[in-house]
Amino acid sequence: MAPKGGTCCFLLILACAALAKPPEGNPDTKSDIKDISRKLMKKCLKNGYPEPKMLPITPFKNCDLAKADSMVSGSSNKDPQVDVMTNKKCLLATIEQMRNSSMASSCHTQAIVASISWEMLTKQSENMTSEEYDTLLEAYKPALGMKLPSDVGERQNLEKWIDMLKGAFVGMSEDQTTQVVKWEKEQIMEKYFNCTTRPEADQRSSSMERCNPKRKWLNSDTLKMMGPYIAKLAPMDVDSAPKKELCEFFSSQHFKNATNMVSNMNPSLGRKFFKRFEDCFGKEGFSKNVDKLGILACHVSNALDLDPDISQELLSELDSCDDGNPRIKQMKKRLVKAVFSTATGIKGLEKLDKSLAFLTPSDLFNISKAVLKDIIKDLGFSVQWTRAQMRAIGNKLQDKKCNKRMSGKDLLALKSVAEGLPRCAFKHVKEILNDTEGMKNIAQRMRKGQRMDMLQELLEDVAPSLLVQKLSGRLLGSLPLSRLVEANIVSLDQVGDKTWSRSQAAFLAKKILNGNKFWYRVKKLRSVMQGITCEMIDDVSDSDTGDMGQAVTEDPQWLSKRQAGCAARKRFASLEKERPDYFKNITEEEMKNISTCLLLRLPPLKVEDLPDSVCPTLLDKIEEADLSSLPQRSLSRPTFTKRALRCLANGTDLSMLTKEDVSRLGPFLCELSPAQLKLMRGPLMAPEVLKSSLRAMASCQHIPRRHVADLVQLVSETFGDPSNWSAETMEELGALVLLDENKTSTLPNKPWLKDVLYFLKSKHKHTSKALGKKIFDLTTTASNATRKKRAVEQVTTEMIEELGMNNVYWSVEQLDGMSDKTFLATVETLGDVPDYNADQLAVLKSKTDKNLVPEITESKVKQLGCLTRGFPSEDLEKLPFLLDTLEETANCGWTESQMESVWKGASKYNSLTAKQLKAADMVMLSRFICGLDSTEIRQLNIDAFKDAVGSVGSVACSYSKSQELKRLAVSAFGNPNSWDEAQVSELGNIAAGLDATEFASLKSSVFSFISKPCIALIPPRIFASLNVDQLLSLGPDNAAMVTSGQKAEMKDEQLAALERAATGSTDQEQRIDRSGAPSMSVEGISAFMMPLLFLLMGLLLL
Repeated sequence: MAPKGGTCCFLLILACAALAKPPEGNPDTKSDIKDISRKLMKKCLKNGYPEPKMLPITPFKNCDLAKADSMVSGSSNKDPQVDVMTNKKCLLATIEQMRNSSMASSCHTQAIVASISWEMLTKQSENMTSEEYDTLLEAYKPALGMKLPSDVGERQNLEKWIDMLKGAFVGMSEDQTTQVVKWEKEQIMEKYFNCTTRPEADQRSSSMERCNPKRKWLNSDTLKMMGPYIAKLAPMDVDSAPKKELCEFFSSQHFKNATNMVSNMNPSLGRKFFKRFEDCFGKEGFSKNVDKLGILACHVSNALDLDPDISQELLSELDSCDDGNPRIKQMKKRLVKAVFSTATGIKGLEKLDKSLAFLTPSDLFNISKAVLKDIIKDLGFSVQWTRAQMRAIGNKLQDKKCNKRMSGKDLLALKSVAEGLPRCAFKHVKEILNDTEGMKNIAQRMRKGQRMDMLQELLEDVAPSLLVQKLSGRLLGSLPLSRLVEANIVSLDQVGDKTWSRSQAAFLAKKILNGNKFWYRVKKLRSVMQGITCEMIDDVSDSDTGDMGQAVTEDPQWLSKRQAGCAARKRFASLEKERPDYFKNITEEEMKNISTCLLLRLPPLKVEDLPDSVCPTLLDKIEEADLSSLPQRSLSRPTFTKRALRCLANGTDLSMLTKEDVSRLGPFLCELSPAQLKLMRGPLMAPEVLKSSLRAMASCQHIPRRHVADLVQLVSETFGDPSNWSAETMEELGALVLLDENKTSTLPNKPWLKDVLYFLKSKHKHTSKALGKKIFDLTTTASNATRKKRAVEQVTTEMIEELGMNNVYWSVEQLDGMSDKTFLATVETLGDVPDYNADQLAVLKSKTDKNLVPEITESKVKQLGCLTRGFPSEDLEKLPFLLDTLEETANCGWTESQMESVWKGASKYNSLTAKQLKAADMVMLSRFICGLDSTEIRQLNIDAFKDAVGSVGSVACSYSKSQELKRLAVSAFGNPNSWDEAQVSELGNIAAGLDATEFASLKSSVFSFISKPCIALIPPRIFASLNVDQLLSLGPDNAAMVTSGQKAEMKDEQLAALERAATGSTDQEQRIDRSGAPSMSVEGISAFMMPLLFLLMGLLLL
């Protein structure tokens, strides 16, 4: 028997030997193995599998440990690589055992085995049987998508690789699937057609003839072999498919089956495939083959007149399509209408399944109660109902006075439409208090006012201490701070892994952790981390800053930019006390022990001073960095970018960089300036490197504003004028063009452009008004030639429903030309738009007067939504506003005088005075609480206000009204000089009502807990009274909210402090700005295996 730990030892030796001496002619072997293992080990840690003290593999009698021992000791006379291969049987046996091990116990072992398997598969494949090859390929599976071999040897090996890649499709990123498609095409051309598509500079291409671009390589065998990856082909590749074979691929449903796990397909490729589909079956044969469309249903160019049965089939095919494209949504609505017209009873409606979401509110209301209730229960959260639909369903299933009792069980069944239920429906919520998951689910689709109503109902009979145990999710987050105080929580163990609001976290951190200098040792901080102050971080002893750094970065989603900066500053101050000029002499091992999250805070001068010897580790960290936690104006962003480029260039010109080099920048690629990109365009650099870099930048969610104009110009210089781009180029690079509003506005109205713009919009969080206007123009204008002809008649029901929020761009003349029928059919859609101008509102008011007056009911007011903003003050006082209607229309851009009129009308209609308002009433008033006069605000019930203050603090009132609310807050919580972080966070915008003296009395530590919207509401003269310490304590997020008007009132010293807060930097005396803290459980593994493996190996060989 081998000694204990023998196979583990073998693996360590094997890996080290492979690293020690790569085969002659293969200089990249060492970096390949290291890269694969490092990335997989980090993935293990991110998935919650900690680094084991010893790799958990039991010994095997087949391991030649004596020979392995001689390799490590250096006594072997043979090449280490030859000796390693003699132990192939042991490796194969180890792989076999891993199949029966849990992922937790074998994840890190798999990382090592995958890297060794890569080495054997790519360098020794000719010396193994087919079964051995299969075993090693299976062991390499975790690394699929990271690296693919340039040559797989025999043709049968290629088929095995491609089969393996099919199974990995779902977990791959867009970039990875693009690389796989490129690789598969290269390999298929070489193995099956004996030609190459590789660049001429590639050594392998010199021995093969170039492939003819017209070669019909995408035959039936290739289509089947590639499977889901055909959904990522270039549109021009589809032209390489022989018609007969492609038609057979469609008709046999192979296409549908191959792409059934594909979530999206680029519009240009979808259109190309759909055109070939139509060519195969013709217009008449289309309806007979709808069931074969699969993902191509998302690219059907127009709504055909289909009978109900075929409409049902097409609906089923459309099920996975993105409803973010209004064209898809409109098609579904038409098809649902056709199917619904013949549906009878529950079985007929069940066929529609999730497509029931496209029924109109009136259609839903006309379904019988019993059937509707069953449908809602069965669909659950699989459907996102509109507010109008939920109202219709709520009105159908429960009258507003709840004459028929709704049990807790009934309420749970209607959880997905809870927003549409009347207030009285929550009277019996205590019946389901023990159903923690049910309570959490029902709160997901409730308005703030409804959640407060539910909480108030529960608090009547349930003690806060018990309620905290039962609640979770949004309901727990809505629990008032004053009630959390009553819960008497003394330990985080009492409440488990709950998610708290920021004010709740601040309260718990102070109550449970403050005063405990070892707070960072408390397990499962999670969301409570939000409440940790910089003072608590600064209070950590120098010797414990490593543990503190690990604790704060364990769940980085709860770490604010200010907290990260404070933690980094503290940690590196302690390191420089240990050794002066720590970062000038930092070693790779030391850098590996620094959390990437905190390393990003290293100040610019220290980044520049980093020695070249740490470049490999620095690049590893830069590649994996998450920049969302770094201030957008941080000076470290450009400095790290510059330092990374120096590392990559390694003393050479930037024009020597390869695509692989640039990819190592990770998210810092998005920080590259156009000037830096132009340096890559030197004579020595292949044009493809710059092009691939710009294509990659099109995926960036944030690009510095200062770079945009020159970047868009560089894109035009490199790829030509965007006006002349093809649909495919626009899909690749359009996101960069959309950064420039002028370029967006001038894009030509090509037939494919609208679909591409929706496609780009779905991939990016932030879009411009110019994009909305462009989509409006494309939707309302069939072509430039017919624009004038259709100007008066172009406001149709279908267009209004498709445009959604972009209806704001209709001209007054166009709105005036809208027919009464269209207005009545689309009034709710028009009423959802919050930012019409006065002229548009006047026209829409006239439409309302003509079609809905003289009697405007509660339901009509709900339908009108934001259109009620066009009513004069005297009419607003007469409208039947319910409190829940006020909550729904609060964000319609009301003026304060309008809100005063609405409140007067609502208080009279609901027979409510300010004194009578309960906590839930105040929450439902939302912004309309600004409509109360000063006397009424003073009359608000203090206890109710304390419960509602978290929501009241989210509204933005004028300074005079904020002052009145502040006075009420002082009555409820005491003088501002006593307010702590939790209270300031809970008060939100109410803090904007403080005067200069009161702001001066606030502790500096609370300023980062002021809500971001509150900052801009503080009058400039009062904001200018803040001292330097208070300004520095704002933190990057709050500092970024300061307005130009506020800055105009500030002195130079204050502006300098504000700049330091916004960029996350400190003054010159605090040179150790944003560094990092060690986190061995997360970062130490990036040391890969060299020191660890040799250490363990030595121990095991004793």
